[in-house]
Amino acid sequence: MRLQVARLKGWVNPSDAFVIMNQQDEHAFWLDRNTHKEEPFSVIGSAGSVIRLGDEAFAWAGDYLARLREITEIPEDLDVPFSFRPGLVGYLGYELNQEAKAQAHTSVYPKAQFLIVDRAVVFDHANRQMYFIGIFETQESFDAWHFAALLRLTLLGGEKASYLGSKPEPKVIVLMPRHTDEEYLAKISKAKAFIQRGDVYQICLTNQLVMEHEADPLKTFLGLRENNPAPYSTYLKLGGLEIVSSSPESFLNVSASGSVSTKPIKGTRPRSTDEVEDLALAEELRNNEKEQAENLMIVDLMRNDLGKVCDPSSIVVEKLFDIESYSSVHQLVSTVTGTLQPGQSATKALAALFPGGSMTGAPKIRAVEILEDLEEGSRGIYSGAIGYLGIDGSADFAMTIRTLVFEGKWVTLGVGGGITSDSDVLAELEETKLKAKVLLNALGGVKWSS
Repeated sequence: MRLQVARLKGWVNPSDAFVIMNQQDEHAFWLDRNTHKEEPFSVIGSAGSVIRLGDEAFAWAGDYLARLREITEIPEDLDVPFSFRPGLVGYLGYELNQEAKAQAHTSVYPKAQFLIVDRAVVFDHANRQMYFIGIFETQESFDAWHFAALLRLTLLGGEKASYLGSKPEPKVIVLMPRHTDEEYLAKISKAKAFIQRGDVYQICLTNQLVMEHEADPLKTFLGLRENNPAPYSTYLKLGGLEIVSSSPESFLNVSASGSVSTKPIKGTRPRSTDEVEDLALAEELRNNEKEQAENLMIVDLMRNDLGKVCDPSSIVVEKLFDIESYSSVHQLVSTVTGTLQPGQSATKALAALFPGGSMTGAPKIRAVEILEDLEEGSRGIYSGAIGYLGIDGSADFAMTIRTLVFEGKWVTLGVGGGITSDSDVLAELEETKLKAKVLLNALGGVKWSS
């Protein structure tokens, strides 16, 4: 087999392309990177099968990709401007590799699932051109797929608009928070007590909304990418399970050469339509001592986790307390980088950093133990990771936040925030509602009230 690629010096709207090429497939994905600052390349595709995994997910993925590399020729002169390579696309659930007490809190979803992806279409947003990439037995079989895809694309004409018009407007029938406002406030106080006792320095306490809905997941995603563009937006369809994510946070990026980066987010402020007030909100966040302390704790945790797989001398905090602004919020973001040691890999790096420290707290092991008691239920897909593992050793995973998980008539939404010793309990509650607002708007504007 051979990794092959063809370029099209032409452009179609990724939304139209996905609707005509993949929306009817049982297993499909769309990594939407239209607003990604460093690498604005979106990827769409589908797969014939899904692999459902438990705690063996990291080892299985590493073994699968190693076997695939053994039988696949990867041209050394492959000249493409993007990092994506065929391999595996999927999610890693938060409880992966965690031994919950007596397995009392079990998610309804597999801990991890991967699409086996051997072909995809890549959209170069900056240069308005497209690439067809895949692993095929022969040149003839690649050409047949490539030309068939081109033929389908020539038939495009308003597929997105037609699809949107064919689906009803989203509606939530019932909204049930796992914890009421009063319960969540009490849990914040309990979390602060653990911090004051010295058990942890910071803890990411979350809540989960369960909703009965009348909403089409793909239509919801199309609406979100228009109204709340995010650098790691993702639509993932795994049979009857559909994930709609508008994530702003990079969990782990690994290049084929072994460069590693992670970008933890800690600190959130709302946007304002008034330009002066909006700038003031961003500056207040940048200089807020509480938010800086919280962000720094997670940066130190991520540096420690990277030290398990990277050359310690290579680990650098490239950006500290940077502001990234999105349609509804400002975020306080830091960037930590490193280089993999010989013998390490993307899957081993994922295992070393998982679950992401920005969604646990520090120190991580004790924080996870406390959260299991406080949250009284599994997080499932929420606050895990979603992305791809490439045949060449590359990987790119986002934190699974700002994410809706659809299964049948039910959809779940997880929200949370970092608690420190000087957290204002009411402000922390309001932060969770701020984070949920844009997702709830995408479901028809349902109000969250206890």
